[in-house]
This record gives sequence, structure tokens and C-alpha cells, in this order.
Amino acid sequence: MITVADLRMDPAARRVWRADVPVELSKTEFDLLELLMRNSGIVLEHSTIYDRIWGYDFGPDSKNLAVYIGYLRRKIDHDGSQPLLHTVRGVGYTLRDS
Repeated sequence: MITVADLRMDPAARRVWRADVPVELSKTEFDLLELLMRNSGIVLEHSTIYDRIWGYDFGPDSKNLAVYIGYLRRKIDHDGSQPLLHTVRGVGYTLRDS
């Protein structure tokens, strides 16, 4: 079990909960969230995330990663909950308890 604040993940069962409420994720969303949770508090660069999740970098003009981060934010950072996904402009993303 991986836990960051009130976000919990069971990687073996591929299940996620935020404040004990189940969160439904696609395969890519789950893989991205698992990477961010396993590296909680560490800013992961765009190129690192692209390589680990998709196996290659889409290039500097790609919005693919931003789209998936948006999907995750809508699913885990909602209903007045404290945001856990943070953007570090020009660098990448991190998952941490503010």
C-alpha cells in the first residue's frame, strides 16, 4: 500500500482511494499516479515521466502529459480536498501534501 495524505493506492490490486472513496482510473492514469506516489515530494521532469510512462518523449510541444495530469486532478483533487498534484513550471510535476 502506498499512501500520500488521504490518497491510498494498492498497486497489486490496481485500486486507489481518496479519503476512503474509490477512484476509477484508466491504465495510463494509474501508472502515472503510481509513479508520482512512489516519488512523493520529488519533482519529476517532463522527460522522465514521458520515458517511464510512455517509453519515449513526445517532444517539447506535446500536451499529452498535461492532459493526463488534468484527468488525475479532476479525479483526485476535487470536492474541496487539499490539492496533492503540483506543477513546477518549466520542470515537471510532483505529488505531495501541501
